[in-house]
Amino acid sequence: SDAELLARIENTAGAFTALQSRAQAGRLLRDGLQVVIVGRPNAGKSSLLNQLSGQDAAIVTEVAGTTRDILRERIDIDGLQVELIDTAGLREDPDRIEAEGISRAREAMRSADAVLWLQADGDDGAVPPEKFPDGIPILTVRNKIDTSGDAPGVMADGRLNISAKTGAGIGDLQLALRNLAGVADIGEGSFTARQRHLDALQRSRQHFDQGVRALMEARAGELLAEELRLAQAALGEITGQFTSEDLLGRIFSEFCIGK
Repeated sequence: SDAELLARIENTAGAFTALQSRAQAGRLLRDGLQVVIVGRPNAGKSSLLNQLSGQDAAIVTEVAGTTRDILRERIDIDGLQVELIDTAGLREDPDRIEAEGISRAREAMRSADAVLWLQADGDDGAVPPEKFPDGIPILTVRNKIDTSGDAPGVMADGRLNISAKTGAGIGDLQLALRNLAGVADIGEGSFTARQRHLDALQRSRQHFDQGVRALMEARAGELLAEELRLAQAALGEITGQFTSEDLLGRIFSEFCIGK
């Protein structure tokens, strides 16, 4: 009946959402959270990288534009692996070398799990000079409270007050990064996942949604059935019921089988 069919569709949509959430959290537990630190020159990005990593991984000076390239550092936050990526400061009129660093910063953002948008004094309410990628969580952090005199912690507008120089508010920032990864929500039923699992889930969800639209808009049950078949095939790439040559190539590329 129509009522039963609609109930099944609603239940399946909910199951997809829950499964994708657990798979994403599992992927982050397995591979770690990749966070790109962006902001204007001299916002304190390199100082923050050093503070979080506990070592002088990045050169820190008062000269704007010191960081010209991508710098990566892996840290551990209570069992969560986080890869921090320090980038060149974003501004409108960089020199030729710095412009290449900014281009790489924007490329890093497109493949990141989250963006840490670092502001400093004078940046309050400022609009980022670039467009952040769609669908990537943005954590806005206000630095240099050691000079402004503001208290550390989460502000009413959601921004986080810290001092990369003194370490004030760094504990709150670490907690915010864990929350971004969904670590607090991981419990029974969670599992580790690879990126290819997430891709297959996403393709399966797209087929399901497209089939539901065909049913609702054109009453085309046969199109729904075909989209559900394709959705099942995508899930079969995870369970092993279906493997294509391309998928086998991706799987074996992750292993050394020469010996």
